[in-house]
Amino acid sequence: MCAAESVSGSNSGLISDAGPAAKVLPAATRAALLAALFFAVPAGAATHPFSFDDMIKLGKVADPQISADERVAYFAVSRARTDLNRWQSAIFMQVLPQPGQPLTPAMQITFPERGPKQEGQDFAPRLSPDGQRLAFLSTRDGSAPQLYVMTLGVGEARKLTTIPGGVAGLLWTPDSRALIIQARIVDGCPPYPAGEECNRHRTEAMEKNNVRARLIDRLMYRHWDDWYDGKRSHLLRVLLPEATAPLVPPLDLTPGEWDTPPLARGGSQPYAVSPDGKELAYVQNRDKDLAVSTNNDIWVIPLGRDFVPTGQPRNLTSKNLATDIAPRYSPDGHFLAYLAQKRPGFEGDKFELKVYDRVTGQNRSLTETFDNSVGEPVWGPESQRLFFVSTLKGRGTINVVEISGKTPVVELNTGDTHELLLHRAPDGISLYFLRGSLSHPPELYRLDLDASGKAPAPAAAMTHYNDALFAEVKLGQSSQLFAKSQDGLNLHSHVVTPPDFTPTKRYPAVVIIHGGPQGAWEDFWQWRWNAQVLAGAGYVVLMPNPRGSEGFGQKFVDQVSGDWGGKAYDDIMRCVDVLMAQPYVDKARVAAAGASYGGYMVNWIAGHSDRFAALISHAGVFDLRSMYGETEEIWFTRWEFGGDPWSSELYDKWSPSRFIDKFKTPTLVISNEHDFRVPVGQGMQMFTALQQRKVPSRMLIFPDENHWVLKPQNARLWYGVVLDWLHRYIGGAATDPKIIESVGTFAR
Repeated sequence: MCAAESVSGSNSGLISDAGPAAKVLPAATRAALLAALFFAVPAGAATHPFSFDDMIKLGKVADPQISADERVAYFAVSRARTDLNRWQSAIFMQVLPQPGQPLTPAMQITFPERGPKQEGQDFAPRLSPDGQRLAFLSTRDGSAPQLYVMTLGVGEARKLTTIPGGVAGLLWTPDSRALIIQARIVDGCPPYPAGEECNRHRTEAMEKNNVRARLIDRLMYRHWDDWYDGKRSHLLRVLLPEATAPLVPPLDLTPGEWDTPPLARGGSQPYAVSPDGKELAYVQNRDKDLAVSTNNDIWVIPLGRDFVPTGQPRNLTSKNLATDIAPRYSPDGHFLAYLAQKRPGFEGDKFELKVYDRVTGQNRSLTETFDNSVGEPVWGPESQRLFFVSTLKGRGTINVVEISGKTPVVELNTGDTHELLLHRAPDGISLYFLRGSLSHPPELYRLDLDASGKAPAPAAAMTHYNDALFAEVKLGQSSQLFAKSQDGLNLHSHVVTPPDFTPTKRYPAVVIIHGGPQGAWEDFWQWRWNAQVLAGAGYVVLMPNPRGSEGFGQKFVDQVSGDWGGKAYDDIMRCVDVLMAQPYVDKARVAAAGASYGGYMVNWIAGHSDRFAALISHAGVFDLRSMYGETEEIWFTRWEFGGDPWSSELYDKWSPSRFIDKFKTPTLVISNEHDFRVPVGQGMQMFTALQQRKVPSRMLIFPDENHWVLKPQNARLWYGVVLDWLHRYIGGAATDPKIIESVGTFAR
């Protein structure tokens, strides 16, 4: 039976929205297409170690949406278009298996690649509450992302916005009559709809201007990889027109001189509409100097007919000068849940789950005694409990807490969770989430809970999008390694060994240091520093969680601040000691690598240890004083180093630049010109120092990447250069020389 044939009502049918004649396809056509999609990589016995060429063929499953009857899931899948040096995505439909039924292949229901540019992307699907429509973002017409809506089972998608610069952040209203989106609007233009022509005209004028100069009179003039362009982020309401009716112009819900949501730390869903449609909650920061402020607040505004604001915004969290994000209304509308930090200016502070009582006006914390950060919450259907994801000792966990506050947080499962959804099942509650591991990218899973709130069985996979490819490759095995810190703490690391691992054989090893520093290595799939690619090349991979790592209590996180090269460095070295003591590791062939704070730590290691045969520093901080003047989020450097460079000695104390005279380990330096978090000058300074010290070194610079390397061809070069550097100094499999030969190099 074809997947679509088991679905009733308006959700049935494979939909092509590629052209005006799009219709539900015949069953035979659907069956053939399904086979082609699902079995694109022939299944068979594993034949070769996992490599970058395998990784780049994988599909990225994201944004799952579950129908109310839990029979269908919609999700986006991104796949690399190496010929275009970009990712391309489309929307898929998956019939969810019922008890006793086998899983059927997923079906593609949007086809952006058939647009005029042949390179469009459909992504961020959002299923309407009534289950009749699917909204998504698309670049299929060659423009920036715009809002599209399709009626399921009927025909093609309709484009609902033409806003210069594109839109983001789709949220349906509870009655399925409208969507709330975010868009960047030119400062000084009237609010939409009156300002629509002004915004378009001024945007076009800026684009046509041959002068590329920037006139700046405030900080936070750039962020991540974007320059401030004279626009601010606003929330807009888009009403759904009748099938043939003209479009209704968007309405600006948050006019003014503030970004809504803020440029940073708004959460993945920074706004919500109350169940009765009469109130909008959103995140906003009204501080004047955003470069030094983390004071994001939860604001609400009353809505009337057609979701038109009828009053003035009100700040619910004004007493908290730290971050408040991720508002979520309870199903009965009585409560508004959100996440909050306590310490202003500290982005690594613990997030607590709080609830605001809309009747009494009281705020209270539900997780004050829970010693790890809480992920974005999901309400139970009875409005009496909240579910959330948290990191615990290198693994993702699903947790539940009662809003009564009378019971502690309860862990429901341990298992590498990424994104959590919630749906009612006939006998209780079903939790849907993306689960991945160090051995597999995320897929959609379901965890069923009984009436008592317990999980009688392990979570079950609902999608197997990449299984056919993984049947063709050999993977390394992951395990955990533990060491003792100087002060007696248990230090955790993940270890991945090469395929066909033999304990009596001695392998080269790579130690990968995570960024943050407030972050963690979890048992979760990574696209940068992919452990399976490294293991497939013949390396034992160590991924330590030193001081600063999340999931081991907030005190453990706090201990890296003001001490960047202290306890964290010692923790890493103690984990390395345990690794080198393993009989299967050749301690003469060990390299250290990392990005962001991990790159900083590699630079620090260069001046403090000669135990590594090679180093790789990506986006690593070299000089903390100059970093302060180049980066954008100044609150970060202020907190981490106790003030500004002219008032704190910690910038000098913890700068790798002070120890240039100790540099002697061969080092690969990688930087990106669109990286505004750790600007390219940091890598250039590091490389200059290495060259002047006559240390074997090489620098790789991407002019079109930000803090990460995202484009497929660029990623291929990145892995090629990294693996080549490792091969030179610690052995392992040789990379294809054509990868490096294909780009211009400067050598003499």
